Amino acid sequence: MEVTHKVQYKVRELGTRSVTLFPTQAQIKREVKDVPLKPGTNEISILGFSPTIDKNSVMVEGSGSATITGISVEFVPNHELFDDVYPDDDSDDSSSDNDSDELKREDEYPGLAEAREREKELGDHLEKAEEEMSNADQRLKILDSYSNSVDKREGIVISELLETYKQQRERAYQDRVAGVLQERKISKALDEAVKERLRLSRLNDKQNAKALKDKNKVQKAKLKARTKKLKRIEEKRKEKERIRNERARCWPKYCHTVQIQLEVNPSFTPSSSRRSSISSEVDVAKRSESRTVPLEENPTCDLLLSYITNSAFWTPSYDLQLSTVNATGTLCFDAGLHNTSSETWENCKITLSTSQATSSTLDDSIPILVPWHIKLASKGSTGNIFNSQQERQQRRDWQSKKSAGPAPKPRREMFGLDAAPVEGDYQMQLMMLEQQNKKRLMMARQEQDGAAAGRWGSHPAQAQQRMQQQQMVQAQQQAQQRAQQQAQRQHMLNPQMTGAAQMMGPPQMQQMQQQQQMQQMQQMMQQPQTALLDFTMPEDLNPDDDDDVTMPDAQPSLEFQNSLVEETGFTTTYDLPGLKTLVPKFTVSKQRVARINFANVWFGHTVVAKYQPVAYLRAKLRNNSKLTLLRGPASLTLDGSFMGQAKIPRCNSGEIFSLSLGVDSAIRVMYPKPDVRRSTSGMFSKEDSSVYVRTVTVHNTRATAAKPAQVMVLDQVPVSEDDRLRVDVSNPRGLTLGGAPLPAGLPGRETQEDKNWGKATATLKGDGQVVWDVSLNPGKAVKLGLEYGVSMPSGDAAQEC
Repeated sequence: MEVTHKVQYKVRELGTRSVTLFPTQAQIKREVKDVPLKPGTNEISILGFSPTIDKNSVMVEGSGSATITGISVEFVPNHELFDDVYPDDDSDDSSSDNDSDELKREDEYPGLAEAREREKELGDHLEKAEEEMSNADQRLKILDSYSNSVDKREGIVISELLETYKQQRERAYQDRVAGVLQERKISKALDEAVKERLRLSRLNDKQNAKALKDKNKVQKAKLKARTKKLKRIEEKRKEKERIRNERARCWPKYCHTVQIQLEVNPSFTPSSSRRSSISSEVDVAKRSESRTVPLEENPTCDLLLSYITNSAFWTPSYDLQLSTVNATGTLCFDAGLHNTSSETWENCKITLSTSQATSSTLDDSIPILVPWHIKLASKGSTGNIFNSQQERQQRRDWQSKKSAGPAPKPRREMFGLDAAPVEGDYQMQLMMLEQQNKKRLMMARQEQDGAAAGRWGSHPAQAQQRMQQQQMVQAQQQAQQRAQQQAQRQHMLNPQMTGAAQMMGPPQMQQMQQQQQMQQMQQMMQQPQTALLDFTMPEDLNPDDDDDVTMPDAQPSLEFQNSLVEETGFTTTYDLPGLKTLVPKFTVSKQRVARINFANVWFGHTVVAKYQPVAYLRAKLRNNSKLTLLRGPASLTLDGSFMGQAKIPRCNSGEIFSLSLGVDSAIRVMYPKPDVRRSTSGMFSKEDSSVYVRTVTVHNTRATAAKPAQVMVLDQVPVSEDDRLRVDVSNPRGLTLGGAPLPAGLPGRETQEDKNWGKATATLKGDGQVVWDVSLNPGKAVKLGLEYGVSMPSGDAAQEC
């Protein structure tokens, strides 16, 4: 039996040749060089592809002495351990402080110990002197007691007795006097010693207090340093935890494995081999017969894999700086690079592409118009031939296809470290992944939502309500799928619990499942928008979303290099300079694409005083570059002051786009309450007439400006829907619908300072709109008047339709 030679690679060990980022996906090309082969059958396995890749997009190319016989892509659990790939860094600064917190005993004040010894010694001498005095006193008492106890009847020689008494008493008295003298001398010296000892003790206390204060100060400094050290350690721990959580968000629970079967013939090498399976092409060269591969030689080959993932894309952003003084502007075109897959692409060439072609759009067939037949309805019935039934059905199908779609698979079921995957869910995981890919591809066509809604005349509130209902349906479907998966896991992990649940009965089991689904739906609806980034591509990063949202910009670097731009057919590519590395993370990295300078920028104002008495500043710019500007957010700076976030519309080369710059407080607008004069023409007239007078005063307070302010003032007159109700414009005189512009305007103030205020023309357009194009000189004011009359049959009243 032939033995298959197997070789395994991990995708993180492979080099990346190039990455092409599209607005909704990315194409990656990886290299496998010097693959060892053996004669016969070889199986090359590459593990660890991101779970978000499209398995149908995997292509294999290469060169070498082999022929591809098969390619397969499997969706399997990730058996790698997170701690093995990202080991913890044990180099924490956890060295303990060995400094003793105990206060060291300070040296006593000089002379204090000697003073204490001197005081103790004198105290001993004093006790000795007092003892001698006491001894003498006791002897005298004994002599007195003995002399009083002598019996007169005994034969005692009194002279001898008295002589003995005299001698003993004299000796005792001398001893007592010597003791008294010694006691006085010692007491005086002792008092001096006590004073000296007290003086030295006070000095010692002062010294100890100062030393204690210094010691406390040192200990406080040490405690502060230790606290700072603990804070630094805690910050390092938090940073490590943040990095770990960031990596865990992109850690795959499941991954794709690509297996390539190669056949090596030791005597013949075909020039090329291409199979009809998943783009399995290997370019090989035929060797001469004299250089056939011997049996003992192990040939090698180089492989090139390319595949598509929907977890990497790029989004445009801009930095626009405008100058009203020079009428110039500078636009910095930046690209935000996103990679939320599980792969790291190191030192590779990165190309940005504007191509919107996706495989899902190829499944959409061109609609065929069905004949639209109409007929007369019965009298009294309401006819409705505004649109056909087929048209309404096609619109509903189109809207549901774009907005609803299959529910995407949440990222937390493919990424993270929460729970171990269950091998029994392979088919369900694969099916959900395919649904997510289809959802991603259909999101590329969201740019047409606004235009389609405008053409079909759908009401915004109804569209929003339908969107909310669809989101609730999707959330319910996801909750049901998660509940089913959880039930399967519990059944496999603990069959006893499943049996206990079955004993509860169908009604109780169904009620529990419904409660779990409702809780999961509430958790999903209550999640903040920042957490939604873990599950689906955020709408504010979708370049085809028509909602006016702001994309968070990455921090710009000090310098940017412009990219190389190339246009091919419907696609524009931007080759970023140098080699880049894209790691999986949810932080956007910004790269400069181009820098465009604008000249002759037009600035103008628009006033709709009837609604808001303010002047809105607008700017019009012509794209004179060869680049096509894509729709995206822009940071707007006007005359050196940051204004906020704006949105750049899609603008091809040579086209003009306009931006709203907010309210210009230097243009003051006054719109007093309109006057109404009512009259009846003639005594026997059957018509009632009313004359309405409106006035708009515009004042250009920017007196030092070099150019006049261009202001477009809008107002309106009512449009009659009845022939018996007439509306006639009397001022500006001669103003007719579709007629030529007429001079208009009067000085805004009665003084002579507004004599040369500028010029203005008035035009009456459809739907009763009156437009004044005003060129207002600096520091001047203009008054624009509008007067119209409304006539109707006597006794009737006019109302808004």
